[in-house]
Amino acid sequence: MIKNSKKFRDGFSMVTAIFVIFIMASLTALIMNVTSKTVKETTQQYQKEQASLLARSYTELAMLYVINHDRSNNCIEEIHATFGDPSNLYTIDVNLQYIGSSILFPNCNKLIYDLSPTNSIGFNSTISIIIDVYVKYKDFDDPSNRDITFHRRTVQKL
Repeated sequence: MIKNSKKFRDGFSMVTAIFVIFIMASLTALIMNVTSKTVKETTQQYQKEQASLLARSYTELAMLYVINHDRSNNCIEEIHATFGDPSNLYTIDVNLQYIGSSILFPNCNKLIYDLSPTNSIGFNSTISIIIDVYVKYKDFDDPSNRDITFHRRTVQKL
């Protein structure tokens, strides 16, 4: 009787050890899964915030270019730039459109609304610009390596 009792305890200890190892492996897999999702979300949030800040910066840069540009010959229509290293590259495209009098923009192809006919209201000196900033970047965790585009539109009166 004593020998069978000892074998039963040894077998029970083996089953308990296997069960504990299984529970610990499952818990470790769960922790690794949550950690990888957290890292992925943090990376996506970082990239989107970087794109947002670049869009805001290039909006202000476009306004500075327009303010300091001689509009008598032509107007600024586009600005293209890149930011970052090749593994984390952001491509910035800025498109500018103008609202104002054709008298102020004699050679501008991007004058979308001419305010010249409104002489009686006094809009001849009013200039507004529509700034569209597109920031494209690649998602680090996307297996198909697609581009993500962040767009910011600003209407600014000068």
